Amino acid sequence: MMTTFLKFRAFLSVLLLVVLALPARVATQTEQPEKPENAALHQALVDLTNPWTVMCVAAHPDDEDGSTLTVLRRKYGVHTVSLFSTFGEGGQNAVGPELYEDLGVIRARETIAASEVQGSEPHFLGFRDFGFSKSAEETFRAWGEKELLRRMVLNIRRLRPDVIITNHDTTSGHGHHQATGRMIIEAFFEAGDATKFPEQLSQVSVWQVKRLFVRNRGQDPATATGKEGPPQIVSINPNEMDPVRGMTYAQQALAALQKHATQGPWPKTVPPNGARVIRYNLVKQTTSAPPLPADAKTFLDGLTLPDAAAARLVAPTIEGKPLTQYLDRRLELLVALLSSKRRGAFSAPKDVVDTDPHRFKLMAQRLDNALATAAGASVSIGSSGSALVPGQPARLSATLTNAGMAEILIKQLKFRGLGVEQKLDAADKTLPGTETQAAVNVTVPKNLTISVPSSEHLYDGRLFGEPLVAEGELSMEGVSFTVATEAHREVAPAVEIVAVEPSPYVSTPATSQKPLEFTVRLKNHLPSEFRGLLRVRGQTLETGRELKIGPNATDVQNMVVRTALPLSTLAQIQARERSMAVTVDLPIPKDPIAKRVVPLIYADAIVVSGRKVGYIPSSDQTLQRSLAALGVDAKELTVDEVAKADLAPFHTIIIDNRGYQAHPELIASNNRLLKYVEDGGTLLVFYHRTNEWNPNEQRNRPQLAPYPIIIDDDRVTDENAPVSFLQPRHPLLNFPNKITQLDFANWIQERGLYFPREWDPKYTAVLSTNDKGEPPLRGGLLVAPYGRGNYIYTSYVWYRQLRAGLPGGYRMFANLISYGRRKETTE
Repeated sequence: MMTTFLKFRAFLSVLLLVVLALPARVATQTEQPEKPENAALHQALVDLTNPWTVMCVAAHPDDEDGSTLTVLRRKYGVHTVSLFSTFGEGGQNAVGPELYEDLGVIRARETIAASEVQGSEPHFLGFRDFGFSKSAEETFRAWGEKELLRRMVLNIRRLRPDVIITNHDTTSGHGHHQATGRMIIEAFFEAGDATKFPEQLSQVSVWQVKRLFVRNRGQDPATATGKEGPPQIVSINPNEMDPVRGMTYAQQALAALQKHATQGPWPKTVPPNGARVIRYNLVKQTTSAPPLPADAKTFLDGLTLPDAAAARLVAPTIEGKPLTQYLDRRLELLVALLSSKRRGAFSAPKDVVDTDPHRFKLMAQRLDNALATAAGASVSIGSSGSALVPGQPARLSATLTNAGMAEILIKQLKFRGLGVEQKLDAADKTLPGTETQAAVNVTVPKNLTISVPSSEHLYDGRLFGEPLVAEGELSMEGVSFTVATEAHREVAPAVEIVAVEPSPYVSTPATSQKPLEFTVRLKNHLPSEFRGLLRVRGQTLETGRELKIGPNATDVQNMVVRTALPLSTLAQIQARERSMAVTVDLPIPKDPIAKRVVPLIYADAIVVSGRKVGYIPSSDQTLQRSLAALGVDAKELTVDEVAKADLAPFHTIIIDNRGYQAHPELIASNNRLLKYVEDGGTLLVFYHRTNEWNPNEQRNRPQLAPYPIIIDDDRVTDENAPVSFLQPRHPLLNFPNKITQLDFANWIQERGLYFPREWDPKYTAVLSTNDKGEPPLRGGLLVAPYGRGNYIYTSYVWYRQLRAGLPGGYRMFANLISYGRRKETTE
């Protein structure tokens, strides 16, 4: 073995001379790699020094402690994983129109992007985020307390963390947080108990976590964690500079947080005096684990592995020095890593490996990754077409890249996925600065489950599509190592119905006698032209047209559905119809290739005749579609038009949810809006957050309403909470639609949020609501005369009701936009 090693050292010495003989520009690039390349190699080397795993448990995306995860992985090389109870689909969207499952898909992808910055692996329990909850008990009723525990135990046994950390305590804040915090404490010991959920043991084995930490946010540790006595604390300071990436760990964590764009806006920079030091309390520890040292720098300090395993999991060095000290000496690193692999680093006799196979596998993979990174070897997956189509041929390729300076032998390149494992016909070696590609032709199984639209697969494990793996077994100077990658491909029908808009389709008395008009967006996933039919069918409605879409092309069809029946009966038909099916069919229809069901909703809501409405949307088309359904003459206003145009023609102007946040420049024109009200207009403002609305001199935000309104974080989360009419005779509850309790039935997700806590006596409070056991919130709908016009502020979530097509929401919305001048007639 020594002879082989010396030969290899001689080989690399010759290679080094060749490299130095290249033109100066090339040599400089080799000796001083770009920072991302350095960072990847540095991380791969640091990873070899740490065989431990830390899991961060969180209720929603962005609840994870990104700063601590970043420090643990980037500085110490800890294997870090995050476990999320939900996909966060019940929240608000700060940047786009997507809500509910569509928002969950985006947040899952944002979480993956954030995790890449943190260096962690995200995993999801897949519970439904039903919106803000005020108690763990409410959350348990929705999720199932035992089911939450079962899934946590399963994932602890599967991911096998040595330490668990969580931001969530058990008694305060969001009910999802409380429930997650309570169950992770219970799961701590249950995951190591073979009598708990024994049915899981056919898939995984029991696993006992060593320590559990709960973040200390200044509260009494006994209250936050249920553990009495003086706290044992670990502090994490994220303000240290990462020497390779050229930024602090706090800055990297902020960059990760900014990936959660739908939950922003986020700070642009870390505060000048740095981020806060993060403190955690130790709340549980196994009796077999060594005590936490008083001066512990990480959660893992003091933990030890059995002697036999520890002796085989020692990081390689060069002359006793860490490999990270040789970052700019790539050849010596390569020698050290190959030598380490040849000597059997991170391997052991079977009886030793069997005591902790997951850990040995992790470290062996990390050694292979370090070798591949130092050698410049990587593999990627490509495929023809944008998606896999069941029953259709697909060409899948694997590209092996050699970005290093030495020849690499290819012992084997194989593809795994779609139920098969197949060796690819690849070259036997790849030279420096080249790549080699191999492909395989497969037929996608006919029974492969469709994974689009992603929003319909948020909870069934098909969210990211079909996993495909390419794996290369490589060799350098007789030392074998593996490179692998996993990619996911959507599984789609031959022609996908990407969207049908609007959906649901809402009609009112003003629009019910018009034909149904909607847009269908399509995608042909075949490499050949598709010819078929696009059809729309309901109980009494049917239409269709021929369809022709080019290879791998998209298409937009504007459909108009008319009826042969007299227009006088059309309103009755639409009131009776519940849905229509949009299908893509072959020329001779059999089973539809693709199908979307669009709810048809009739809302008995009328608006004052001749009403002209301007609206300033935040991020979606809810206002536009709702006004269209009501038959209102409406115009979207830009901020520039608000600042410069004549607003007098508009009877009502609407500022959408969080409009001042979506359009900060609107604040500068707010006086024009107030002048518009003073001159006789009605200004309707939907809810805002406290830090977007309340006066703030530092942010140059004045009082935005004509008379003071100070909002708070209070909300009513029970969508069935009682609503009281404080002013039952008020026009907002009577004209042009008579509002009753039935209009508040079947609401979506919640009643309202960010209710005012203070308001000027000039406002009239029209409605009141509250969650059970809490005081009434009376400021959810405030209206006041101002000059010759009227100002309305509302915290009720009308946008969710309008988006869902709730008739009561439309009736109340019609009253809001009808309030004020010109009340003589209605449509």
